Order: sequence, then structure tokens, then C-alpha cells
Amino acid sequence: MADQAQNLREFISRSQERARVVAVTSGKGGVGKSTTSVNLAIALAARGKRVILLDADLGLANVEVLLGLNSLYNLQHVIDGEKTIEQILVQGPGGIQVVPGSSGITKLADLDTEARNNVLAGLERLQEGADFVLVDTMAGIGQNAVAFAAAADEVLLVTTPEPSAIVDAYAMVKAICATRDEAAIRLMVNLVRNEQQAMAVASKLSSVAQTYLGRRLSFLGYLPRDIHVSQGVMQTYPFVLRYPNTPAAKCMEDLARRLMQRRLDVKQSSGFFRRFAETIGLANAS
Repeated sequence: MADQAQNLREFISRSQERARVVAVTSGKGGVGKSTTSVNLAIALAARGKRVILLDADLGLANVEVLLGLNSLYNLQHVIDGEKTIEQILVQGPGGIQVVPGSSGITKLADLDTEARNNVLAGLERLQEGADFVLVDTMAGIGQNAVAFAAAADEVLLVTTPEPSAIVDAYAMVKAICATRDEAAIRLMVNLVRNEQQAMAVASKLSSVAQTYLGRRLSFLGYLPRDIHVSQGVMQTYPFVLRYPNTPAAKCMEDLARRLMQRRLDVKQSSGFFRRFAETIGLANAS
């Protein structure tokens, strides 16, 4: 009986310590999704959080480029059984760890049950060794992008004031809600003149979602137009580290602070990666 009680306490402790998984996504490309992922990860780490950044942009895999990294191994080596998830983790700037991306994750469906569960178990271990796991998804409403977003504990949806970006952001909200109705979706508006413009965009998008989907979206923050952001991209170094006193860096710090303040119950019956596998229809994933 004592052993059972101890096992239960350890299980509860592990559940309470599971990382919050935040999928950073967008309805279209070119709105600053990956730049947000990279710099938000570093801003969270600067506030004392253990952060792992998973590059799930299966088409472009920009995270390493934006961080100035060039890793030898990626998720494909884990799927092929050549490496463990711990062996491919790369130390990034600002104290974050990075899981290099690979199109190989789409091949999970081709693995036998034992191999697939081994890979998923390895991915789940990431949640036990971090406070936050940020997932940089593909842009658009493709199956994998929606699956990653819907499986996450919460979604950070990045958009801009451009009408086409707002329309595509709504399409992503609709796709996520159709997959997982209880998904927590937060908005970040990029490339704005000021906070007022950002609030106007967020209000418009949230109003449409409320009217047609019955969902109210929360506004998390914004990034202003700031030449230092593009300079950081060109220099392959995060702007929050290179230019810490700029308006964009200050706004990113605010974004990290607000994300930390908005607590979620992440004691799920299944972890993010299991939910992802279930979302894309992998049999025997649990």
C-alpha cells in the first residue's frame, strides 16, 4: 500500500511538472511566426523558464537559420532509431534548447506500433524536462499545422493588420476549433504601428470568431514595426539578444510575461505528442 501511495505521489508530481506546450502558428506565411517562436522562447528563458523549441515547420524548418545553428542530427534520426530525442537536442542562444525539424515526423504513420510509441515516448520526455515547449508549426491550414496546433495546450496565433492575413487567421481558428473545440487560442498581432492598431485587429478577429464560431479569442500582445527585427533575421541572431532595448524586444518581453501569467491546467490524461498522433489519425498511438 505504501508503494502504491508513493507511485501515486510521483505520478501526480510528474503531471504537475509537465511543460506547457504552446503551438505558435499562423494562417499564412510571411507574418513573422518563426521569428516570434524564436524570440519568445528566449524571452521566456530570460525569465528563468526551461524552454525547448521544437521546429515543426516541416516544409521550411527556419528555426535553426534564425538562431544561427547548424545541427548534425534532427528528428529524422530519432524516427530512424539512430538517436534518442535527448541526443539530438541542440543548445541555442539565450539558454534555450532546440529540436531540429525534419519532414520525417510525417512518416510516423509508416512505423510499426512499437517503434512509433518509442518515438512518441521520447518526444513526451521533452515535456518532463522543461517548463515550456514551444512548437513552431507550418504556416497555413494544412493537416500537420492544424494537428500540431489543436494538440497543444494553447495556441499563439500570429497575424498582421493585412486583410488577407486576418482572413487566413480566421480560417486557422475555424480549422483548430473543428479539430478540438476546447483549444485555448491567443492572438499576437505583428507589424503594427502601435498598440491601438493591434487591439483593433484583435477585436475584429475575436468578434468574427465569437459570431460564427461561438469562440472569444484572447489578445496576448503585439510587435511593432521595428527595423531591428529584420536586422536580427539578416544577422541570424535573435533580436531580443542583439537589440534588447528596442521597442520590439520590450514588446516580446511583455508577451512572455503575459503568457506566464495566464496559467493553464495542463494535467492532461495524455500528453501533447500523444494528442498530436491521435489528431492525425495514427492507430494505436496511445
